[in-house]
Amino acid sequence: MLAGDKERYLDISSFLSGVAEVTRTLGTVVAGFFVHGSLELTYYIAIGLSVLSLVMIFFMREPVQKGRAEKPSLSAIVGMVKVEWQLHPSLFAWMGVFQLVGTLMCMFYFYYQKELPDLQGWQISSLMLVGSGVNLLAVYLASQLGKRWRIAQLYPILTVLTGVSLLFVSLGTPLAFLSIYLVTNAFYAFYQPIFYNELQENLPSPVRATMLSVNSMLFSLSMIVIFPLTGWLLDRLGFVATFFGLGGVLLLLGFLLLPVLRGLIQKIKEERLSV
Repeated sequence: MLAGDKERYLDISSFLSGVAEVTRTLGTVVAGFFVHGSLELTYYIAIGLSVLSLVMIFFMREPVQKGRAEKPSLSAIVGMVKVEWQLHPSLFAWMGVFQLVGTLMCMFYFYYQKELPDLQGWQISSLMLVGSGVNLLAVYLASQLGKRWRIAQLYPILTVLTGVSLLFVSLGTPLAFLSIYLVTNAFYAFYQPIFYNELQENLPSPVRATMLSVNSMLFSLSMIVIFPLTGWLLDRLGFVATFFGLGGVLLLLGFLLLPVLRGLIQKIKEERLSV
């Protein structure tokens, strides 16, 4: 990103999140009409679009830049990450906390989807459209509130609200489940642009791309652990008990996050000054 665009990162990130929401929803809406009886067609469509994307990427050309540095090797990248770990351990902890808690926040979104085939095709598509609208509103609010509030202030609140929302799973009604699905997904969509805006502020320019990849890897590692663990709990305890318990965990984490995030941010500033 160009230096002059750093101040616009939140707006750009929010816009890209909005584009992702629209395109993802359009695909899901179309797929909703194939759920009953023709689900295999969605895989053929996905394969065809993937091949088309590969062809388009093949013809893309990066602009030639004078004095452009050579691409670092894998060993060089690992070395950079190791150095950053030694210089800024609190930054890694900060990213890890967000990705771990964020993974917990989106569990209902993933596991409730297996209940969607019980709905009719048009109902699934309508739900996806409503969800997209709610998420777009959340992304827009993020682009505005993120300029006034720091993520350390907003994230504990969002975590608590997600926890409270999951407690309503105890109602056991389809309307309650649908509402939780929409609300928790909106909370997750809301925090993403604000988090990435502040993340890029804390990343040194020479290693920004590498550290963003590390951040994505931390999310993947969190999913590797939490996703199957949640599935195991669902098999043992059932849908309602599992997510009611997860709501309680998030509620507790929300109150713990405020001092934890403030402490990490202070340490990040101190580590940056000491370098």
